[in-house]
Amino acid sequence: MNKILTLDVMAIYEEIAFSAAFFSYLICAFLYFHILFWQKKEPGIFSSAFLWTGLLSHLAALFIRTQKAGYAPMSNMFESLSVFSFLIALLYLWVELRYKIKVLGPFVISISFTMIAIASVLPRDIKPLVPALQSYWLTLHVFVTFIGEAAFALSYVAALLYLIKPDGHKESKAAIPGGDSAFYYKFHPAFVTFNAGLFLSVISYFVTLLLIKRSVISGAYYLAVVPTIAFFIGTLSFYFAKNAIISMLPSSEALEDISYRAIGFGLPVFTLGALIFGAIWAQRAWGAYWSWDPKETWALITWFIYAAYLHARYNSKMKGKAAAYITILGFISTLFTYFGVNYLLSGLHSYANF
Repeated sequence: MNKILTLDVMAIYEEIAFSAAFFSYLICAFLYFHILFWQKKEPGIFSSAFLWTGLLSHLAALFIRTQKAGYAPMSNMFESLSVFSFLIALLYLWVELRYKIKVLGPFVISISFTMIAIASVLPRDIKPLVPALQSYWLTLHVFVTFIGEAAFALSYVAALLYLIKPDGHKESKAAIPGGDSAFYYKFHPAFVTFNAGLFLSVISYFVTLLLIKRSVISGAYYLAVVPTIAFFIGTLSFYFAKNAIISMLPSSEALEDISYRAIGFGLPVFTLGALIFGAIWAQRAWGAYWSWDPKETWALITWFIYAAYLHARYNSKMKGKAAAYITILGFISTLFTYFGVNYLLSGLHSYANF
């Protein structure tokens, strides 16, 4: 009886801590956007305060979850998304302190909030671990992999911002003869604008789903209407605020350096977690180091994309828009490895669907 009461109390504390992290990231993102669009520094201290509040609350929620379950909270989609969201925000905080810039904040924290928003609508039941997960390799494999993928998220944002920086297109304008240069010069900002609208649409979808789930609103049509409106609001807002964003950006070299260093850190960590620790865990759980499971295959594809980026950077000195698009492609592959494989393809990792 006492154990049940203890678990109930812990569940309440976990919900409070998780909700505090959820709203802290949301408010933090809005404050970062306020700094960006209105070019005011006053909210800066508040954005940092909410980021710290979100991280500490999130850490508390993960700790309580660990105590309740008796194992690291990375066994299902809710738990892994929560951990991924936390690590993205944590790595961003390090970048902000290291580079003394907040311009990445609105976009990186929006990604972190997207992950925790998706997690908030997923089942949170604690179930006994399947045999394949009853190993300390679970923590090593999943947690280390997420550290690498969080670094990829930072490189993705830096690459997108690089594409809208005018002096980041000098090489493309010189390399493309005739009138085609105008098309390519306009294409990069348009591509980034589309990404902004798409992310806002995804965030609004899961927030709407959460409101429906909590009976705050009713009607499935909201799931189509709200994200559509959010997409147009996001694209139009980014389009009209583009010049203000550009004026707040550091140099193209700084953005490229952030993206490069994030991948330089993230790829070895991802290699260790996803491929090496994953192979050891697979051998212990399923008797083979490699089985060409869809998750394994797409993790390898992701690895090749980022490895190609670093190889080209070291040997061909490839920089500029080509490197930025490879970075973006790598993060798209990362997201598909995480979401697409889980929900669209079946395999040995199917237990991670829910």
